[in-house]
Amino acid sequence: MSAIQPRIPWQRVASMLWFPVFFAIGLPLTFETAFHQPTPHNVPIAVVGNPDQVRLVTGALDRARAGGFEVRTSPSAMVAVAAVRGRTAAAASVAGSSGTLYTARAASAIRASYLQGVFTRIATERGTQPVRVVDLVPLASGDGGTGIFFFVFPLMMAGLITAIVLLQLPTWGIGGRVIVVAAVGAIGALAAYLTVVEVYGQLMVGAAPLLKQYFLPVSLTAALILSVPSSGGTVPPDLLPGLFRDLSYALPLARGVKITRSIAYFHGAGIAQATLVMGVWAAVAVGAVVAASLRRPSGARTAAASHSLSLLNPKTAGSEPAPTTT
Repeated sequence: MSAIQPRIPWQRVASMLWFPVFFAIGLPLTFETAFHQPTPHNVPIAVVGNPDQVRLVTGALDRARAGGFEVRTSPSAMVAVAAVRGRTAAAASVAGSSGTLYTARAASAIRASYLQGVFTRIATERGTQPVRVVDLVPLASGDGGTGIFFFVFPLMMAGLITAIVLLQLPTWGIGGRVIVVAAVGAIGALAAYLTVVEVYGQLMVGAAPLLKQYFLPVSLTAALILSVPSSGGTVPPDLLPGLFRDLSYALPLARGVKITRSIAYFHGAGIAQATLVMGVWAAVAVGAVVAASLRRPSGARTAAASHSLSLLNPKTAGSEPAPTTT
């Protein structure tokens, strides 16, 4: 006689469905908030010219977007160009008969195009010739501007997915899990491996036993809802809304994107702060792994791995499956 499946209470169904519903709302909401209309916020612009020329550029930028730009007077074109190459300025405007705008599309193709449009409108309003645009650091062949993001983000997710898959091996200790994440990360390129896969992957290995049934919601919220919009991989931080702009200076994915882009295009310029943040996250990951290993003996069965359902449903964490009726 075939087994009769017990009826599942609607409360239990609702407690399970909150997870996909949360992401159905959270992902499009955060992505649209961050990406639908990039707006400048204190974008640094180096300006070369006499006081009257600098004042004209400053006023025109304020009219284009009040508070959107931070004008910095440079003593020479050489200094202004060095600021763009060193990633301390988004662009450099050098006054002249028609003017020249120096940008770096490798830093952000979206921002470079946006700034070119702004200075073109300024020239039109003033009745002068359009500015001459010089791309100091062009993108590599085949990179449309998002290549760095789609290189780093999958590697971060590889660390997270490895940590999730290892939940299906409940008898494995923390040490074995750490080694597996390290081996998976080694498949990636060295820069992204050290900055993204290892930091995030090892952090999730340590966090899984500590967060228990809340591991998947917390880890995926951090990886997708918060990290992707703030990563700076598609839209630079100074064009993002306040929350995501602030997160970009703190979350590992955003710092990993900046480090990788700086190494790939800017000879390592401007990575000191990003490297420091990644070091802090690495220390947090080590602390999480140590705390998890101290809480449970190596090889202990974790509540998160006993039933995959318990990862999504706090009410069923640690419970046994309901018996069937024959």
